Amino acid sequence: MKNSIDLKRDKGKNPLIILVHAPLGVGGVTNLMLNIQRNIDRKLLNFDYLVFHDRIEPKEQFVYSMGSKKLIASADNIKFKPLRGIIRLFKIRNVCKNNNVKIFHFNGGAPLGFLTMFAAKCGGVKWITFHSHNGGMSNEGFLVKPISAICKPLLNLVVDDYWACSSIAARFSFPRSIVRGKKYYFMPNAIDLHKFKYNEKIRKQVRNELGLSGKFVIGHAGRFNRQKNHAFLIDIFAEIHRKDSNAVLVLFGVGELQESIKNKVNALELNDYVLFYGASNQMNRMYQAMDVFLMPSLFEGLPVVGVEAQAAGLPIVFSDVITREVGVAPNIEYLSLKEPVDIWANKVLKFKNAKRTDYCRELEEAGFDQDKMVAHFEKYYLDVGKKLKLI
Repeated sequence: MKNSIDLKRDKGKNPLIILVHAPLGVGGVTNLMLNIQRNIDRKLLNFDYLVFHDRIEPKEQFVYSMGSKKLIASADNIKFKPLRGIIRLFKIRNVCKNNNVKIFHFNGGAPLGFLTMFAAKCGGVKWITFHSHNGGMSNEGFLVKPISAICKPLLNLVVDDYWACSSIAARFSFPRSIVRGKKYYFMPNAIDLHKFKYNEKIRKQVRNELGLSGKFVIGHAGRFNRQKNHAFLIDIFAEIHRKDSNAVLVLFGVGELQESIKNKVNALELNDYVLFYGASNQMNRMYQAMDVFLMPSLFEGLPVVGVEAQAAGLPIVFSDVITREVGVAPNIEYLSLKEPVDIWANKVLKFKNAKRTDYCRELEEAGFDQDKMVAHFEKYYLDVGKKLKLI
C-alpha cells in the first residue's frame, strides 16, 4: 500500500493542514481529535492523520469524509523490533517530506516520542506540539525506560510547544524545566457533554437490547491492554458477583489482551455474567445502561471515558493513580490498587440503586465542555500558520 491514502480536496479551498498523530481506531485520543476536527471550520483548518500500521482502521472512512488523508509510516513487515523502530523513523521522515508537512500535532505520553518528533523535523516539519495524554507506559521492554530517560531532556530540541491533559501527564512526559516553570498549556480532554446526558428512555431501550433489564450493571470502556488492568477488574467483579448474584459486567473495547481476559472469565465460570461487547460508536447510549463505572487503571493521563461517564451521571470507582483533575462530580471514589478486591467490591456495591444526577454544568465549569477546547485549538493553529507564513 502507498504511504498515503488521499481524498482529493476541493479546488480553490486551501485550509491549513495539521498532521495529527493518532490511530484511527476507537480510543480516547482518536475520539478527542475527531471531535475537534468535526467542530472546527475545516475551510480554514483541517487534519491529516499519521498512523503506524498499514491496515484498515474503524474511523478512516469518517476522516476521509471530512477531507483528510491517512499517511502511513509502517514497518510492520520487519520482525526484529529494534530494526522495525529504526525503519519506521525513516518512514516518518519520508512521509513528512513527501507530503510537505509543516505542522505536526503529536499525541503521546512517553518521552520516547522524541524519536518520532525528531524524524518529523528531519522531514521538514517546522512546528511540533507535543500533546501528552498519559501518565505511564504500556510497553515495558527493557530498553524503553532507559531510552525514555535519555530522550526526556532532549525534547526541547524538537518541541515548539507543550500541551497536557493533566498535571500527571505533564510530569510524566515533559522535561523538568517545562513542568517547574509551568511552560505548558493545560488542555482538559473535553467532550460534547450534553450528548452524554442521562436519559431514562434510552437507558431502558439499551438495557432491553442487551438483555440487562433488572440487572445491576457494572460498566468499563477501554482498550484491552496492560494499562487498563482488566485482570484485576475481573477479580473485582468476581467478588462483586459473589456478594450479589444479580450483578453483570459489560466491557467495551478491543485489544491484544482480550482473549486472555476471556480465558480468565471462563476459568472463573463467569461467562454468563460478563459481556464482551467490543467497540461501540454509540457510547453515549451505552453509558445510560450502566449503574456504576469501574476503572482500576495502572496509569492514565486524564481518561476521556471518565468525563463521559460523569456526564451520563454515573457513579465511578477509579484507581487512585488517576488524576483528581477528572473527578468533578461528588459520586466518585478513588481506591488504591493495593487494596484487596473485597474493598473494591464493597465500594462498587455501595452505589447500587444510586440516583442519577446531572453534573454537566459542573463539568462545563471545570473546563470539560468541548466548545472552549475547539475554539482554542482553531485559534492556536491559525496563529501558528500565520507565524510560519503558511496562510
